[in-house]
Amino acid sequence: MGQWMDGYLEKLANNERETREGGGEERVRLQHDLGKLTVRERIDCLVDPGSFQEMGSLVRDTRGDLGESPKPSPADGVVMGTAEISGRLVMVYGTDFTVMSGALGDQGVWKIAELVEMAGKEQVPIIGIFDSVGSRIGFTRGFVGLHGLARLVRNYCLYSGVIPQIALVLGPCAGPLAQVPVLSDFLIMNENTGFLWMGGEIESEDGGRAEFHMTRSGQVDLLAETDEEAMDLTRRLLDFMPQNCWEDPPAHEPTDDPNRREEALLDVMPDNPKFTYDIHEVIDLIVDDGEFFEVKEDFAPNLVVGFARFDGMPVGIAASNPDELSGIMEPDSSDKYDRFMMFLDNFNIPLVTLSDTTAYPPGDKWERLGVIRHGAKNLHGYSHLTNPKVTVVLRRSYGGSNITMGCSKMGPDFIYGWPTTEFAPTGPESIVLAVFHKELAKAKEEGKYEEVYDFYLSILKEQFSVMNMGKAFTHFYTVHEAIDPRETRPRIIRALRMSRNKREEVPKKRRSVKPA
Repeated sequence: MGQWMDGYLEKLANNERETREGGGEERVRLQHDLGKLTVRERIDCLVDPGSFQEMGSLVRDTRGDLGESPKPSPADGVVMGTAEISGRLVMVYGTDFTVMSGALGDQGVWKIAELVEMAGKEQVPIIGIFDSVGSRIGFTRGFVGLHGLARLVRNYCLYSGVIPQIALVLGPCAGPLAQVPVLSDFLIMNENTGFLWMGGEIESEDGGRAEFHMTRSGQVDLLAETDEEAMDLTRRLLDFMPQNCWEDPPAHEPTDDPNRREEALLDVMPDNPKFTYDIHEVIDLIVDDGEFFEVKEDFAPNLVVGFARFDGMPVGIAASNPDELSGIMEPDSSDKYDRFMMFLDNFNIPLVTLSDTTAYPPGDKWERLGVIRHGAKNLHGYSHLTNPKVTVVLRRSYGGSNITMGCSKMGPDFIYGWPTTEFAPTGPESIVLAVFHKELAKAKEEGKYEEVYDFYLSILKEQFSVMNMGKAFTHFYTVHEAIDPRETRPRIIRALRMSRNKREEVPKKRRSVKPA
């Protein structure tokens, strides 16, 4: 090798060393004291050993070219590149909190924007790790940074539904950058160090924290106690997804008997319909090895969504939970259901729906919250699904839920009902309140409200049971078959096998107009 190359290689080595050191030992120590890994430690923890190939490592803050003296900015505070997770190709990036507290610079934001576009073109998942106080001072100089942020947001939107997008908020993520994790398909947040906030005054103690976004805003899908747990959740989540929308979701070698009858299912549902039960008990008994990977667990818990496998096949499960608000479909659960359905359909992951709900709640309170508008999203969304769909009605399917939860003629490939199934335009509880309101008002004055209410409800419940056992299962368009609860798992597996190669299309158009 000629000596003329020595100087270039030495300069390259110095740049690489500077990049690896990030903000220096003191900043790394501070990061660890805050209970956080550095961005490079996070990436190493996430991907297969030795698989990360960095890109853009020599990029620096360009303000020095304008005669200013900016702080050192190795990689301009963004570490990114290609890698493998369980042998699958991915692209990953992370903001470096040791470099100016992860503040996003003009060049760093363009690096991320370009990487997202590359991931879309190469048809591989994109994973973003956020730990940034926001935009760097001077970010909008010449609008370079602002234009870069616009391109980043646009690329996320354009490749939504083309490649899986996972975001991890493991530190602060503030300002306009806070929109990017929410644009991703799934958002994982460190419950101890994560903070997500657009701006303005925080009026509650937990504002911007992980618990706030899990229980109130509904923007977080999974919580992690540590950075290491966040990486483990990312790998588990990715395992249910294909590389892109043109590939099939990854199947596993089955480890559970597909013909397993589950006797315990006979004991889950209480004899008295006034009492509730936890739908998780049903899910755990029917999925492979009892393993259910729930998302948005603490947001609108009256509807449970998550991933599982049946005979090794990955599926998404959406299930009413009678143990929470009787499994009603209110605005938050409708939004939760809609987003989950759209993700499954984009990546051709089958949807298994378990229905036991009294449908949409009536009354002024819910109407003011837009229960009709939010519920219409579900009707619109389910109507456009082309992925395999299997529905099992466990007990109640009243009013709008009969349509929303994949019953009626909304297009499920297979629909089964337990013998306890009840179909009705509305629940007996609503009928009692509407028809016997005078009697109930009088009973309330006499202090006998509960006694009188229960009396009328028991009569209607009996009529509902007779009506449904006598009529619901005699119409093929209502359910395809009434099944023994113990046969739920084998029935779902056979339906999924039958639907594996289905072809379903919606009318060709530019796009549909979803309710607001």
